[in-house]
Amino acid sequence: MPLPKEFIYLTEHDVQQTMNVAEAIDLARNGIQADAAGNVAGDKFYTTIGDHGFVKPFTGYIDGEEYFFVKTFNFFQHNPEKFDLPATSSLVLMFEAETGYPACLMEAGWVTGLKTAASTAVTAQYLAKKDAKTALIFGAGSLGRMHLRALAQILPLEIAYVSDLYPAIAESCAEEVGAEVGIKVQAVPLEHREQVVRRSDVIVTVTTGDQALFQHSWLKPGAFIARLGSYQEIAHDVISEADKVIVDNWHYVSPRIPEIVSLKNKGKFDFEHVAAEWPEIVAGTKPGRESQEEVILYIALGIWGEYAAILPEVYRRAKAQKLGTQLPCTYYKNIK
Repeated sequence: MPLPKEFIYLTEHDVQQTMNVAEAIDLARNGIQADAAGNVAGDKFYTTIGDHGFVKPFTGYIDGEEYFFVKTFNFFQHNPEKFDLPATSSLVLMFEAETGYPACLMEAGWVTGLKTAASTAVTAQYLAKKDAKTALIFGAGSLGRMHLRALAQILPLEIAYVSDLYPAIAESCAEEVGAEVGIKVQAVPLEHREQVVRRSDVIVTVTTGDQALFQHSWLKPGAFIARLGSYQEIAHDVISEADKVIVDNWHYVSPRIPEIVSLKNKGKFDFEHVAAEWPEIVAGTKPGRESQEEVILYIALGIWGEYAAILPEVYRRAKAQKLGTQLPCTYYKNIK
C-alpha cells in the first residue's frame, strides 16, 4: 500500500459522522469472529494513577488489516463531583501496519461507547433469549444510551428501562433515546429497581458507581446480564448462583472485577467455575445458551477484536469524507 503522507486529527464530531450503530454492530461481529479464529493480536495493562484513577493502554490488530491501534482509556471516578468532568476519557492512535508509522490521532469517547454497545449487542444475540422483550440499563450516561440504541437494533424489545443514581439524567436518557429507537423507554428511580429487575430479560450495568445493584433472587428465569463496569455492580450471589458465568478474558477480569476478587479470596469462585471465555462460544468450542430458563451472566472489560475491526474503518471513512485536521508531522517530511 502507498506510504502515508499525512497525520490527521479527528475530533469526536468527526468520528460521529463516520458510522452508525447498525454498521458498528456488523463490524463488531466481524472482529469477534476474527478473535475467535485466532486472527487478532492485542494486549492491555492497567496503571494506577495515585488515588485518582487508572489508565488502561490497549492495542489490537486483525491479520491482514491495513492499520493497527493503540488506545488509552482513563477512568477517574471522582471527576464528576470534583471537577464536573466525565469519569472516563479516551484517545486512539492509528498506525499504518506495514511501516508502523502513525496515521491518525482520534478522540475516542464516543467510539468507545459505540464499540462497547455494539459488542454487547452481538453478545446478547448469542446469550440472551431470542424473544427477549424487556431490557434494563443501569447507567444513563453515554454508554447506557448507546447500549439502548444497540440492543434495540438486534432484540425484539417492546420496552426498556433505564435507572441512574441521578434521576434527571435517567429521565433525559429515556426521552432522548426513546424517541430514536421507536420503543417505550422508561426512567426508573434507583430505589424502585427491584420491580423492573424482576421483569427484565436483559440487564446491562454500565455504571461508574460502587454498589450492588441487584441480587440473584430478583432475576427472572432466562435473564441475561452483561456486567461491564469497573467497580462493584452486582451482589456476589449473582455470580455464585448463575447457571452460566461467561467472561471475555479471565486473565484480565479475574484481578480487576471486585466481586470476583472477593469470591476468589473466600474460595467460592475461580476459573473452574467459568463456563467459557467469550471467544470460545463464538468459535463453537463451548456452548452458549442451552435453555430458555438459564440465567447467564457475562462479565467483560473489553478485548481487542471489535476495536481492531471498527477503528480502522472509522479512519478510512473519515479520510474518504475529508474529515479531520491535518497536523504537521516530521515523520513524513522526507516522503516524496
